[in-house]
Amino acid sequence: MSISIDELYQKLLDSGISEAELEKQVQHKESEFGGFMSKQGILFIIAKENGIYVQSPDVNEQMYDGFENEIDYDEFSINISELKEEMRKIVLLGKIIKVFEPREFTRKDGTIGKVVSFLFGDGSQEIKIILWDDKVDIIKNEYFRVGDLLRIIGAYCKKGKNGNLEVHLGKRGKIVLSPDITDKKLKIRLENFKVDIPSERNSKIKLSSKIKELVDGFNYITRIQGQIQIEVFKEITKKTGEKTFLLKLLLSDDSASIRVLIWGMNAIECLKTISDSDTVVISNVLVKQNKYANEKELVFTKNSSLELVE
Repeated sequence: MSISIDELYQKLLDSGISEAELEKQVQHKESEFGGFMSKQGILFIIAKENGIYVQSPDVNEQMYDGFENEIDYDEFSINISELKEEMRKIVLLGKIIKVFEPREFTRKDGTIGKVVSFLFGDGSQEIKIILWDDKVDIIKNEYFRVGDLLRIIGAYCKKGKNGNLEVHLGKRGKIVLSPDITDKKLKIRLENFKVDIPSERNSKIKLSSKIKELVDGFNYITRIQGQIQIEVFKEITKKTGEKTFLLKLLLSDDSASIRVLIWGMNAIECLKTISDSDTVVISNVLVKQNKYANEKELVFTKNSSLELVE
């Protein structure tokens, strides 16, 4: 049986959390999820973190299994044709049509800024997307190419100097390369949206990006390669009494090493296929900051996979 917002709120207060502390945690989660999670969903996650087992119709029960999986943004996506001035926290899904040259500029305080724009379409309309400073580096990624699919999260819409609408990526915004699409109608519509791809573009993707570049540049990595060492495999009893499994790997190349966390049955399936020193390709993983170890980790989601490189 699901639980209402009021019941869940009271349950958290009854557990010993003060009202002030609870409101602080809610505000933190609202900021963390960029407005894409309902209050009931946020309270559900806070309850989970405090060892209180509840059910919420707003949240997939597997969403929080030792980590927070990527939110399914399909339901939040809007068509480009629906954009209006001053819209914020926008989610768009579409394809790159044209990428313009990046440029640097000097601010009034003497610091150097960077900006780049690209034309983006979804079949309903096209619009220019503007990226600033550290966001600009994404265009160097080999998966950011004309014709490729992107999801833009946390953007805002404004009028440019020419009076036309344009979309800017906010500080908390992100771009997901080659996103997974769960909505079948949306997927079919985007597959049918064709973009003229320059003839010089190499259709075969080469895996040349290094671990350090990918981990430093992205919160979500669609494809990463390295050599593995098995660190830990263990069974864990969650606060609910349920059993789960955790596999920790160390993924390395000549640029860096990073720990990979694989939970549940995925941990068992991966362990069956790998050995120390194997070279693997891992797809669709989150980059998370481990607050206790003060280092970044890669975390498997429901869309992640691991393949051996022969």
